[in-house]
Amino acid sequence: MLIKTKTMKNCLLSLLSILLITMGATAQTWKVDPNHSSIMFNAKHSGISFINGRFMEFEATVEGGTPADFTGANVSFTAQVGSVSTGAEGRDKHLKEADFFDMEHHPTISFVSKSFAKASDHMYKVVGDLTMRGTTRQVELSANHIGSMKTKDNLNKVGFQLTGSVDRNDFGVSGASGSVAPIIEILCNVEMTEQKLK
Repeated sequence: MLIKTKTMKNCLLSLLSILLITMGATAQTWKVDPNHSSIMFNAKHSGISFINGRFMEFEATVEGGTPADFTGANVSFTAQVGSVSTGAEGRDKHLKEADFFDMEHHPTISFVSKSFAKASDHMYKVVGDLTMRGTTRQVELSANHIGSMKTKDNLNKVGFQLTGSVDRNDFGVSGASGSVAPIIEILCNVEMTEQKLK
């Protein structure tokens, strides 16, 4: 009886391992479409208005998830500091200098998720590591699943809006401390398409 129980346990463990490997091997990959997506930020200026900015060059990939549920998905994102744009050439140049993003030594900003969990029907909480100016801090974003559709190639396409905030001083981005508030709002509109499994 003991031998049979042990054999059955080993069979179940083997089956579970095969299922996990198969699931990992077939996890869906999603690519963000930069032509229909935007990575933006809001900075309060002099306590009376806001300056809006965005990164024009970025890449993002999502592993896992379905059009109906992205629980457990993994997100990786990279933005090029040199592509920052606020609509003012002089200000953009300053943002790339040492007291802000320090582009010479830290040319990219990156985010890697640790968890992607459902908060309500269409809302998710995304927690991950944001690296900026060589410093990594854990941040939390809210992700609103706007909707899903099929492309002409019969591939799934989904849209998300992500919001959150960071304290720029936590990353050493401390320039213009007398006029620019420390809390920076993040707003990302993301459209992504599933990639064909090979």
